[in-house]
Amino acid sequence: MSLRRVVINVITLLVILLSIELMVLIYICLIYLFKFSLGYFVGFVVVYFVLLMLLNDALIYMYVRGLGVRDGRLILIRLVSNDKYNGFTINMLYHDLVIAMYPEGFDKCAVDVVDIHEGYHARHKHTLVLNAILFIGLSMLVYYGRRGYPMLWTELPFLVTSLIVLTRTFELLADRAVHRRLGPKSLEGFRMVLKSLFGIDDPRRAPIRSRFTHPGKRDLVFLYGDVVGAYAPWEFPLLASFFAGFVTTGIYPVPPVDVYIKLASLIYIGVVIGLFLLTMLLGIIYRPIIRWFGEGLGDDSVIDLSMIDASIFTMGSAMSFVFYSIYHSWLYSNITAIAISFIFSLLVTWFALRNLRRALLTAVSITSIFIALDYLYYVMAPLIHVLYFR
Repeated sequence: MSLRRVVINVITLLVILLSIELMVLIYICLIYLFKFSLGYFVGFVVVYFVLLMLLNDALIYMYVRGLGVRDGRLILIRLVSNDKYNGFTINMLYHDLVIAMYPEGFDKCAVDVVDIHEGYHARHKHTLVLNAILFIGLSMLVYYGRRGYPMLWTELPFLVTSLIVLTRTFELLADRAVHRRLGPKSLEGFRMVLKSLFGIDDPRRAPIRSRFTHPGKRDLVFLYGDVVGAYAPWEFPLLASFFAGFVTTGIYPVPPVDVYIKLASLIYIGVVIGLFLLTMLLGIIYRPIIRWFGEGLGDDSVIDLSMIDASIFTMGSAMSFVFYSIYHSWLYSNITAIAISFIFSLLVTWFALRNLRRALLTAVSITSIFIALDYLYYVMAPLIHVLYFR
């Protein structure tokens, strides 16, 4: 059997195994696990996932044993392709399988780009993390949906968007690893890889099937190591709006009556659309602050960091509903939500600026703006109600 056929069989085997294991978990949740307490349920799902990943690890390792090059837990298989550079990583619980493809007359820089990129995925277990989130997220959806939460389907858009954004983040971090190893010349190697796959050397013109999981501005990462600027400005506001819609309508039991479910669905749609637009607007308000303190940031990074910070505060505001169920006080709920938002904003801003003082000044400034806007809303809302709705 050819090496190429072995690789195809391994990928097919893994897809079949994961599909069967996920369907079995969903079935068990529907029939049995919804009766368990949350602690027992989560414990079962974690143990189930770990045991099955060990089983998958053993099966795939037995299949590829003796093939490729071993480097500790890493198994590297190189394939000669028809003028194409490409790579795939399969993370198992213990072993990691990297499949690198390149033509016979290969360019060393392009091969290095593929090797370093896929090696970073392997070391940090990216596909294993995505599988864990998928298994836990879907099982929680089925568990609570079976226990009388008919609006829990609102978790699904948030889960899918989270997986896509996380996948794009992993790709950008792997690209940055290439930049750190090879420097700006990595862009030329990446262009060669791109041209072999799609016939173009500009990632911003790559097909949509590629840009779905790989941001179009990856050239910024290879040239400057700029991860933040490579995102699309709308993706974090979209993630935040789906999260807010899920928190405001999905985590509360709704009577299984058609009129209530329709009303909750309309509220969900309104929250998602409204908060997406408000988050984009808040990002525009934050933009001058980010530009003022973000010395050296490019225009793309300024816009994206503004949108990320705005999304953090949108998600924090949505979390105040959760905190209210704990404190039974909107004051303490809002204080907790703003404090958590401030911490995450500080971390993200420091990640982009790599300067603690400027990151702290930025986080304090945008938090102050958010508190001022929040206070303005609480002042204006009762006034509008008195003037127009009394």
